[in-house]
Amino acid sequence: MRIGILIDELISGGFQKVAVMETKYLQKLDYEVSLVVLHRTKNVGYLDIIEENNLKVIYLSDRLPWFLKLNFHFPLFAFFSFFHVFYPLFIYRYIKNDEFDMFVTHGTYTAFSSIAISKKLGIPYICFDHDPIAYILPQKYQNKLLGKLLFFLMPLAKFLDRAIVSNAKAVIAFPDMIAELRKIYPSYQNYHEIFNGCEILSEDQLNYQRENYAIAVTKWDQGKNFELLLEVWKQLESKIPLKIIGTFARENIRMEYDRAIRDAKLEGVIEIVGGVSEEALRGYYKKATLLVHPCREAFGMTILEAAANRCPAIFTKNSGAAILFPKKIQDYLPDENNALEYRLAIEKILAFQKDDYNEIVNQYWRVGQENTWENHCRKITCLF
Repeated sequence: MRIGILIDELISGGFQKVAVMETKYLQKLDYEVSLVVLHRTKNVGYLDIIEENNLKVIYLSDRLPWFLKLNFHFPLFAFFSFFHVFYPLFIYRYIKNDEFDMFVTHGTYTAFSSIAISKKLGIPYICFDHDPIAYILPQKYQNKLLGKLLFFLMPLAKFLDRAIVSNAKAVIAFPDMIAELRKIYPSYQNYHEIFNGCEILSEDQLNYQRENYAIAVTKWDQGKNFELLLEVWKQLESKIPLKIIGTFARENIRMEYDRAIRDAKLEGVIEIVGGVSEEALRGYYKKATLLVHPCREAFGMTILEAAANRCPAIFTKNSGAAILFPKKIQDYLPDENNALEYRLAIEKILAFQKDDYNEIVNQYWRVGQENTWENHCRKITCLF
């Protein structure tokens, strides 16, 4: 079976990494699999994983004549671009005969092209719906300028979510997102709970000697709640150093963060590291005392990655990944946007004696053991 893992752009980001890891592990399971990218960008993410594992990548935009490569970013939106609505009109013409038997589609806007390919070429798609449009609009833009238009946008969002779901062979989503989709399209039944995975370390690779710093890892953009980290660190009595790791959606966001750190007088405490390689990221996970994730996520892959490296994570109790963790960990997770509860959770971990700390991080690690990328991909193959 020839499988295409379809994404809109190969940039650093959550579902893009999921797609890369699915390509890697489906290949390990002896599937003929390609990572298929709608639109090539200047800055490509995860090249280290792709090159190390000799993954096949197809950029459909490379097959287009120059006049069909027109693209621009829609104002006010974080990730919505013209090609998301333009490519579905013709992109199916640039898929070769007998090139694919099935697509696994990541990204809500990517699914517009999947619908067109399915209708025109009869190639079915499994939709991994990380965050439905009707969920992400109020979640991300409620307090932005776009939030003033939500009354008009939400009916369209629900219509598009229904179209994505109704045309899919199957829908993969996290429990909270399935609940959201059921509200929008209650008659659809073919939902499947499959969580993201991680690469687990063997016991002999585990690092029991931690360094005195915390990390925050994500693709930094609006809605990532960096200001909460500043508030928490201002409250901490013992200000453990914090490293901000990950790419920035725009360079001006990094400049804003630098300025905010100076204004909070935390220059010697909070350090912006920026984007790093996968190998370097694993090094940070292995050495950091804890990870702090400041915003709610539909899942939260960095939380699971940290757990796989025995790095305890503090994150909102309403993030999708929380359901994977034992009650002992869930009990001290903070509410969304609650700086005081974040501070108390961080101070709880910092106060652990060595044996107690090792006990709690082993609980995180066991969650990683139960949620590997291989297990993730085996569950997906049951839907083919």
